[in-house]
Amino acid sequence: MIGRDSKPLVAVLSDLIFETKIRSTAKSLGVAASIIRSAGELPGALDRVQPGLVIVDLDSLGVSALEALNIAVSHSGRPHVVAFLSHVNVEFASRAKGAGANAVLPRSQFSDDLSQMVVRHCLGEPDTPRSSEGPPRLV
Repeated sequence: MIGRDSKPLVAVLSDLIFETKIRSTAKSLGVAASIIRSAGELPGALDRVQPGLVIVDLDSLGVSALEALNIAVSHSGRPHVVAFLSHVNVEFASRAKGAGANAVLPRSQFSDDLSQMVVRHCLGEPDTPRSSEGPPRLV
């Protein structure tokens, strides 16, 4: 069941593995997730669902990922925008930061931090430290 007080998330990607991970994480936390495949679909999705979190897969979208980032960061609802990509794509990560993403993460860190980001930006709950790993990474 989707929580009444939660904000949905929107993810722009075409990678089925990450789509499954995002959908299952959102569902387990009671957050609605909208998955779209292109930057062109993003304005309508943002207006429809007013998300707390927008996720952009820079690897699966290529150059249009920067367009998606620009659309998301300029949306009137001001969602938190997170982009993720392969750790070897340093130049593209720098361009994504320049486009205004709140966080640009390597794929592995994105996977590790996904639940925490959904809790923080869709449920509005404060970060909680992980067991013995020390303080959480803020994104």
